[in-house]
Amino acid sequence: MGNWLADTYRDRIVDPGREPLFLLLVGLLGSFLFIRFSVRMIRREVSWWPGNVSPGGTHIHHVVFGQAFMLIAGIGSVAVRSGGRVTYDVLAVVFGIGCGLVLDEFALVLHLEDVYWKEEGRQSVDAVILAVSVIALLLIGQAPLGGYIGGSSADSYLVGALLLGFVVLCLMKGKVWTGLLGVMVPVLAVVGAMRLARPHSPWARWRYAARPRRMARAERREERIHVRVAAVKTSMMDAVAGAPTVSRTAPARARPRPTLVDLPPSRLELLLARVLGPLRAPGAAAAVWYLRAAAGLDAVTAAVAPFRRDVRAGDSGEYVNAFLVGPGFTGAVLAFVLSVSLRRRKRAAWIVTVLLVAAYTIATAVTLVAVRAARGHPWNWVSAALTLLLLAALLASRPLFNVRGERGNAARGLLSLLIGAVVALGVGTLLVYATDRDPPAVWGTSARYAAVRILTVSRLFRLPGVRVPGWTDLTINLLSVALMLCVLLAFFRAPRGRARLRPGDEQRLRALLAGAAAPDSFGYFALRRDHTVCWSPDGRAAIAYRVTNGVALAAGGPLGPPAAWPTAITHWLALAHRHAWVPAVSYAGPAAATAYRAAGFRAVASGEEAVIEAAAFADAFGEPAAGPADDDLAGVRRNMLAAGYRVVARRGQELGDDEWQQLRALVDAWRRRRGGPELGRLGDAADGRCVVAECRDPRGRACAVLVFVPWGADGLTLDLLRRDRESGRAPVDFLLTELLLRARADTPPLAGIARLSLNVLRWPYDPYGPHRRPRHLLFERRTELPRVMTAGLISGAALLPARRPPA
Repeated sequence: MGNWLADTYRDRIVDPGREPLFLLLVGLLGSFLFIRFSVRMIRREVSWWPGNVSPGGTHIHHVVFGQAFMLIAGIGSVAVRSGGRVTYDVLAVVFGIGCGLVLDEFALVLHLEDVYWKEEGRQSVDAVILAVSVIALLLIGQAPLGGYIGGSSADSYLVGALLLGFVVLCLMKGKVWTGLLGVMVPVLAVVGAMRLARPHSPWARWRYAARPRRMARAERREERIHVRVAAVKTSMMDAVAGAPTVSRTAPARARPRPTLVDLPPSRLELLLARVLGPLRAPGAAAAVWYLRAAAGLDAVTAAVAPFRRDVRAGDSGEYVNAFLVGPGFTGAVLAFVLSVSLRRRKRAAWIVTVLLVAAYTIATAVTLVAVRAARGHPWNWVSAALTLLLLAALLASRPLFNVRGERGNAARGLLSLLIGAVVALGVGTLLVYATDRDPPAVWGTSARYAAVRILTVSRLFRLPGVRVPGWTDLTINLLSVALMLCVLLAFFRAPRGRARLRPGDEQRLRALLAGAAAPDSFGYFALRRDHTVCWSPDGRAAIAYRVTNGVALAAGGPLGPPAAWPTAITHWLALAHRHAWVPAVSYAGPAAATAYRAAGFRAVASGEEAVIEAAAFADAFGEPAAGPADDDLAGVRRNMLAAGYRVVARRGQELGDDEWQQLRALVDAWRRRRGGPELGRLGDAADGRCVVAECRDPRGRACAVLVFVPWGADGLTLDLLRRDRESGRAPVDFLLTELLLRARADTPPLAGIARLSLNVLRWPYDPYGPHRRPRHLLFERRTELPRVMTAGLISGAALLPARRPPA
């Protein structure tokens, strides 16, 4: 037996050169077992065992000794050149002892606090087991990632990267042991990556939140396998390393939710408003018209050859033109984009224009000061005066440019600049290299020529040795203009979903809704926070609208008494025309459509609203005795109840913050366009009267969610309809059927509800016997309809022609 062990040790360990690795493993295991035994003796306060090392009252953790051993052995293994086999074996043992002492307090190093006997201290034992497993696999000849890393071909690296991806996927699925051991045994990583994720893993949070059935399978597997394996592993770890001390901590208090506070304007703002107020609107209009005129002049002078030659002759030498005045399509495009963006009151456009005008003003001033002959030409002073007036107009009208861009526009613009510059430079270099008429063509010279053309969009700077046809220069110029447009559009991208409804306006709108004699079923959607309110001069009526793509899109009909609607519509139209917005109305009811038609609007049908009377539905609903198919509403309800599904309906004020957070996660995961208006928020304290209905499976997990907003005193309007993609339509039908029956039975929170509006749905609802009400899209001119529909798509309202859903 001894001879067999000696021969095996020599053949498997010594001859392949693995003896230092084996001795490192022995040192690691020995030091870990010894220090665990020592610490357990100290914990039990055994009298005959030495206590902690505390010179001068300072407790020294054994991780310090481990670091010292690792440092000595590491430096020794590098510094010793002519040491024999015994020297390297001793250094391996010392290094292993240091590793064991350091890994035994791995949790302390990870958390930077003494958690040795806490639940977190088990991580030290996990680290030791993992290190021992990896070293043991190396001893038996197992190479990392199957030995594919370190080969000489690209295929080996590709396979290694693929295996590494499986390892990362295992870790994301919460299978830490499988993933880390899969580095040495790739088949473990492949199997772990293909299996279900653990319920509390990042992968489950990202992918299974919208798939309750898959999450249920993961939870069942966790209870059936992982929990039992973890219990066995924990008991073995406690037997070897000792059980931690269980401590109970009080749950942290939830922080109060922040509230909106309106800050009054400062004295300086009041003074500037009083002095510069009358000049702001004219200044903004003057800046826009100047840029429009410059764009037109640049386009004309660039297209007509005589004008182009005359302007270029006057622009050279001692003459200076006004800002963006010169022959060229690039300047025309830049002036046009800036004028459009300024017309839409975008702050980013104002900043860019001010910076460009200021830089041009400084350059003009330097030219007039440095060049004596330039001061003798009246045209130069006229150009300087026009540029200064443009700058003054922009500065005076600054408060009007209050439309902030989308968050991340700066990063998006820089990314567009980087990618576009690389593409334009690459394509330009290829064109110059292929069309150069002065051979031999050189890549470096071609790249420099293309870069100069892209930056200057002119032949101001010439490179010797490059002669290309005119269409090549034109193509590079077009690439440069396209790059500039992409960057500007990325910087000037308008915000989406930004809150602009002030708390005071919201309170007044709620008062109008509460006092309405015959409220519109879509009236509550006017309380969206990304809307602006236009009040009638007498304050009796209001129109909520949102400016998108230059379109002032009103949400439904006006709020307030119908007698005050014409005044509110006239006032809102004047506001839209004053700002050059395109007025339009989405999802207006019959009464509102009549009022808007009287003001000059055109109307097209944009959908049908389905309204279900609870009493009529409940009277016609019954449990059939025999014969009917299971796909009718009664059969669906019977099957869902038999399967253990249930409906939970509550008012919004009854849900806690944690429940709202889970509900928002499901709504985001199940997001899909259904058509019709939406409130655009969940869990707001002001929407406590909203009704939230959930269809829950036998495990208590939601598989469908309906959210209704108030419609007067006895009605509800559907706001959100979300369902699990794998559960079909049955949960939604079960929810609607149960809600209507509970409304008929006056069961809270549906007591007193007489009717439900299903909004503008694009799926079959004929079995409910609804009353259909047309909804209209209104606009002033037919030529504006594409722009209005684009604005509706951007704002989230699918303003498409009405189409009757299939039966």
